[in-house]
This record gives sequence, C-alpha cells and structure tokens, in this order.
Amino acid sequence: MKLSERSLLTFLVLTLIFSAAGPVNVQAQDPAPWDQVFDENGNLRSDIIDLGETTETPSWMSVDLPFGQSLDLEANYHRYQTAEGNVVILPSASTLFFMALNPQESGLMDSAGMMSNGAGGLISFLGLVAGDSVNWDRLSTERPQYQTPDQFWDAVLSGNENVWTWFMGFGFITTLLSMSWNDAALRTAYLLYLNGVNNCASIPGDCSGIVTTPPPPRLCPDSSISIQQPTASIKKIAPNNPLVVGQDTKERRGADVQVLITIPPVIFTWYEPIYEEEDICRDADTGETPNCRKDASSVANDGVEDTELVFKECLKHIENLPDAVTTLQATATLSAASKAWITDRLGQTHYGAHIYRENFTLIPGFTNWSGSCDAGGTCTATGTALQVPFADPGTFNLKLRATSRGTSFRGMTITQPRTISEDGEFQVYVTLPALIP
Repeated sequence: MKLSERSLLTFLVLTLIFSAAGPVNVQAQDPAPWDQVFDENGNLRSDIIDLGETTETPSWMSVDLPFGQSLDLEANYHRYQTAEGNVVILPSASTLFFMALNPQESGLMDSAGMMSNGAGGLISFLGLVAGDSVNWDRLSTERPQYQTPDQFWDAVLSGNENVWTWFMGFGFITTLLSMSWNDAALRTAYLLYLNGVNNCASIPGDCSGIVTTPPPPRLCPDSSISIQQPTASIKKIAPNNPLVVGQDTKERRGADVQVLITIPPVIFTWYEPIYEEEDICRDADTGETPNCRKDASSVANDGVEDTELVFKECLKHIENLPDAVTTLQATATLSAASKAWITDRLGQTHYGAHIYRENFTLIPGFTNWSGSCDAGGTCTATGTALQVPFADPGTFNLKLRATSRGTSFRGMTITQPRTISEDGEFQVYVTLPALIP
C-alpha cells in the first residue's frame, strides 16, 4: 500500500506517540537507568536538566540527487541530562528515520536503550516509510537470503546493509522534505546514552548545552506533578431522529454533530528555597584589616565583617498549567453492517438502492474547531458540524481524535503532548414505501 505524505506524517505521529508507552531496551541489559529519567508515574524526574534543542547537519542525513547535487537535511534533537551524568535524546521523526538507516554513523548503535517498541518497532517504522521506494525485485535477485522485508530492514538496522543501494527513482525526496519541514514536534522516542556528559563529543548533538558542573544539593522537597485525564465527547445533537436528506425537509436538514474536549490543568508543585542575609565575621584575606572577632574566645580582632546568605525555609508554589488542544479531527463513517444492509437486503426489495456517501470528515471540513484556556488552566476545544447531509440510512460511527500541546514552566518541559480519543455513534433513518403484491 502506498502512503501519501499526509498519511505518512499521521503514521509518524501515532507510531511515535503510542510506541512510547513503556521502556523497552534495544540492547539486552538492565533497564534500571530509566529510573534516573522517569518517576513512578512516568513523568520526567524533577532533577532532570532540560538542555533544549540541538541541531546539526551530519553527513548521514545527506541524500545524493541527480546531476551531482545533494540534499542536506538537518538533524534535530531535544536533549535532557540526568543527575547521574547520562544524556537522554529525543530525535525528531525524520532524524530518527535517518538514524535507523545509518545506525553506526548516527550513534544509534551506541545508545544504551530506547523507549519504544524496540527493534521490531523500528523495522515497521522503516518499512512503512520507505518500503515503496525499495527495488524489491532487484533486491530479491541479488540478496536471496532475505525471505521477508523485515529481514532486510533488520540487516539495515544492524549496519550490514546499505538501504540507499536499493532505492529506485527520486520520488522519495518529496517525503523526506515533508518529514524534515513538519516533524520538529514529533518526538517521543527516547534514546539513553550512559555517561553522556563525560563522553558528550561522541553522542548525537555533541557537547552543546551539556552542564559539566554538578548542581548544588537540594534543600527542598522534589517537585511533583498531578495529571487528570481529559474528557471528550462526540455526538449527534439534532434532530432527535434524523432522516436521510431528501426525506427530512425541503431544505435538506441533515444532522448536527458536536464535539467537546475538556482538559483539566496539570498541577505542578515546586518549592523555592528562601535565604536571608546574615552578618558574619569571616577569615581575613591577604591585605584586609581585621575588624571583628570570629568567636568569643578571640582576644583581638581576627576576622572581617561580611554577610552571607543563610537558608531559612522552603516556599511552596502550586502552578495550574494549561495543556491546550493543538489538533482536532472528527469523522463519521457508515458502519459495515449498515452498508451490507443497504446493498444486500434493501437492494433486493428496492431497485437501485446503493450507498451515496459512507465517509464524512466533519472537522475540519464542515466546520472548524475553536479552543481556549481559562485563568485556572482548564482548556476546552469544541466544534459543531451543522446540517451534515447524511444520505444513507443506518448507523454512523463517530470518531474524535485530538492532540494537546503538553505543558512547560519557565522553559522546562513538564508533560509531553497527549493524544485524546473518543468514539460515538448515531442512527439515520429512512421511510420506505410499502410494497403491494
């Protein structure tokens, strides 16, 4: 099956989001280092340092074009540093794709683990993205040892096969450009590099932004995150018993479908250390004249008056962080049972019975959606598709799919984007004339 650019990007979003359900090692080893990255609730630990985004233009993301030209794409990583000196890297979708095609050159093979569906997930990822561009006929002739495409992609991931040798034509270039320009936010595959701080020159992104000086010991409790689940609905709101268009009213009334999403705020609790300035008598440096006594036993001035910051308490802060909806799509599809009833049973008694339109993209399509967040951090998104011309009787399955932005505080990522799904259904009726024998 050939994927369009749009379906490819949709696949990338869904694959990477759902593949991040739990840590699975690419290489066989103890998964304990992930405890340094995520807490027991699956959120990033409070002592993780957000290093931000890093970009580079590596040779393994260069594609040769006709007439001696080349396409140099940019690798994009979002990186985090653990308190133990390890580095976690989130490559963008296109970057991960090229890393999989060039596992040794890109440093993918050097990662201690990957939070995804493991090598099997990467094999499916490669096959769906680039499978249509491989010359399978030539490959099967020259490499008969590959009995299935998965065996070939496994060899690519192991560094034993160069996929570019088997590409045919240049139709793949459009997909590469589309991935590179649109996927900066599509990153939920985590790569872990042990001791990445000390070995930063050999990890993706090099030493850019790496913090080499350890942070001071914590005086206050760790921050915490409380997440409530979003609520979503998609339903027919009018009329009560919709008829197929043409039988309802002269105005072809159709039916109205409404979607609503409510996302409670993410509660982020953090503690601020409070210091007060106090007078002290410290040791005198060379050239300074003593003007105070360091303790009661001193018989003469042996120190210099100064001030220092002394820790007093931890001030608790509670932030209600909004997690706004960024994308929303709603569809209606005639059920398989209803399609069978129209073409089989109804077609036997009413000549010419057929399916007029089985799929509707309600949002965006018949209408757009709107969203906002209130002062308390609760975000909503809603949309109403009015007078949708359902012309086929039966059950229509409703699907609502949306994504959120995720939350951040003072430039630090608190929660990752979320996927929101909800299903529904409603009935469209038809009036059939009685058949007189």
